[in-house]
Amino acid sequence: MPNAHRSLNVLVIGAGLGGLAAGLALQTDGHKVTIIDSAPQFAEAGAGIRIPPNSSRLLIRWGVDLERMKKSTSQRYHFIRWKDGDTIFNLPFNNIVETHGAPYWLVHRADLHAALLDATKKSGVQVLTNKTVVSYNFDTPSATTKDGETFTADLIVGADGIKSLCRPLLTGQPDIPRDTGDVAYRILIPSEKLLADPDLAHLITDPCTTSWCGPDAHLVGYPIRNGEMYNIVVCATSYNETTDEVWVVKGDNSELCNRFSTWEPKVQKLCALTGEFMKWRLCDLPNLTRWTHPSGKAVLLGDSCHPMLPYLAQGAAQAFEDAAVLREVLAQDVDMAKALKQYEEIRMPRASLVQAKTREHQYILHIDDGEEQQARDKKLALDAAENPVFWGYGDRRKWLFSHDAEVIGKEGANWRDAVVSEGVHVA
Repeated sequence: MPNAHRSLNVLVIGAGLGGLAAGLALQTDGHKVTIIDSAPQFAEAGAGIRIPPNSSRLLIRWGVDLERMKKSTSQRYHFIRWKDGDTIFNLPFNNIVETHGAPYWLVHRADLHAALLDATKKSGVQVLTNKTVVSYNFDTPSATTKDGETFTADLIVGADGIKSLCRPLLTGQPDIPRDTGDVAYRILIPSEKLLADPDLAHLITDPCTTSWCGPDAHLVGYPIRNGEMYNIVVCATSYNETTDEVWVVKGDNSELCNRFSTWEPKVQKLCALTGEFMKWRLCDLPNLTRWTHPSGKAVLLGDSCHPMLPYLAQGAAQAFEDAAVLREVLAQDVDMAKALKQYEEIRMPRASLVQAKTREHQYILHIDDGEEQQARDKKLALDAAENPVFWGYGDRRKWLFSHDAEVIGKEGANWRDAVVSEGVHVA
């Protein structure tokens, strides 16, 4: 049942996961939403993606049909040494729903996008493709495409990604993406290839999330689509294969095999099974000065304001949290400028902390062998056994997974108490 105090005409720029989530959340709360995207059409892209409880609870509430989606679950998280395959630590994914109130799924990004798109259109949102925005007027507000078409609205939501045109115009700063020095290989392998090898079959038959940690690189693997495919994300130091202009390049199997030729046998075997794949430059942004325009008629969301590195698997989840909080603050009986400021003040501390932790994990996961690596492994094993507060477990896991962004958004004027209670420092 819609609870918005008023009905706004909302224009969302970008039909990625964050833009679709924002459109769906706002439309189902009584607003009239149009989403425009520069892509001529939506095609299957990307590879695996994780849907942790802090995002699955929101998608379920908003009517996304996740039951029909092919998906997998992970029974545990297994961290392994790169050289010999020895276990660093092994942690169960037990009682996820009972503990955090929602499931944790492993899916194909294209399947998640398709389900979101379907729900968004069914809710009444108009989704238009081949609309490349070239200019904005945030006072009107309006957006004009390269074809000369102008879209006007009460509110513009900039969800146009890390290379956002909306962001520098809204913040008044260049806010140029930072190259982290890493690239991500996104790889899918048909499961029958793993099942044919006794050394690899358990990765499908005993599904878990496996992370091989080594110098300058780590690999994360898990099954998706009901075990039909095995997804691998390799995050590794860049060989300067991307440029400022070209962020995505085709991967080369021989280069991949050569790069990991000294890693444990299972990694070598997985590398040998790969077909075509893409490599993505990994970038983020410094913390922005603001997410809302002074006019109170435009706001940023998702990767346009807080792009996440993949080391905590929270990129899409944090965009969904943005959508949830935006929905709740706009439902209040306050003027829109105040509501958007509240959205910024609620979301900035949490999203910025998650960003910082992904940077931390980038370093921790890629430590070279030696005393520092030995101390890391000892600490991880000890934390896992006695006080699991690392890698999203224990207190941090609760802080990430049990978070309900709609409840925080409903706190309204009490948002500061709600955020501080989760252990986030608010200046």
